[in-house]
Amino acid sequence: MPVDPMLLAAVLGTGVTPPAESKDPVEQRKLAFEYEQAVFPTLGVPGPEAPTEDHIVAVDGYPDVLVRLYYPSEPVAGQALPVCLFFFGGSWRQGGLHHPSVGSLCALRAVRANVVIAAVSYALAPEHPYPTALEQGYAALGWLVREAESLGVDPTRIGVSGQSAGGNLAAALTHLNRDRAKYPLALQILEVPALDLTMTHVDRGAVEFTKEQWAAVRKTVEDYVPKTEDIFTPTVSPLMAFDFSGLPPAYIFTAEADVLRGDGEAYATELAADGVPTSVLRLGGLPHDGLAYERVSSTARVAQAAIADILRSLHT
Repeated sequence: MPVDPMLLAAVLGTGVTPPAESKDPVEQRKLAFEYEQAVFPTLGVPGPEAPTEDHIVAVDGYPDVLVRLYYPSEPVAGQALPVCLFFFGGSWRQGGLHHPSVGSLCALRAVRANVVIAAVSYALAPEHPYPTALEQGYAALGWLVREAESLGVDPTRIGVSGQSAGGNLAAALTHLNRDRAKYPLALQILEVPALDLTMTHVDRGAVEFTKEQWAAVRKTVEDYVPKTEDIFTPTVSPLMAFDFSGLPPAYIFTAEADVLRGDGEAYATELAADGVPTSVLRLGGLPHDGLAYERVSSTARVAQAAIADILRSLHT
């Protein structure tokens, strides 16, 4: 499918070429960060000066995790705001709260929706494979519920969201939470999510991939899930679940020029079939990372406005 020509022209106009895959994960993260630093000022919208707080959350059996809270304004004693747990994207191997797109997005959503965004700085593969990041996310959710009063958040109005690999973690968390503590989750927002790591549902007609690109995708999955048998579990591949009932209402955004659009749309079908209120929107002309390009894409701007509206619904 063709990418929006205006968006494509803007991306090419940066004159910056996406980095080649590196076998060294540390080098790969460095290259990805440098690329985003180079293109985001042209393609993305900088975030407002939202107040932040950093907290270290203990995780039983796994490394502690940093959770950064983005507030729409300075917290007010006695005022409890809705909160949304957020997982950044990056193939489980790169990305982080230091990336300009992540910080800007969290601040923008906090201010636009008047909610607290709790961004999880989860550990990356291959050094920390499944289920480390998921367990860190689950610990962060429990911490938000337990410490809600001191954090200025409402434990009865919690959402969970994520992009790409982060969308996988957000969806997996809803399954894990349903089967464990059943913390109250009001909604889930999944943006271009990877939901079937067996790659059964990828839409190969969405965009042409070379053999080398498919090999890189498979290597990404192997780094995150080194035990092949784990790929079929719902907390790795949520689309492989047998039961979707009892999960929070879902808002799923897929991109037209993205092989993962098949994952998100198939997941919407399964959720709806089991009685979960579900909305799915395919974003015409956008590539996988196009949601971040608000400055140059009207489709991305409409999508981000819709997400802000969804987050505002946590107030009611």
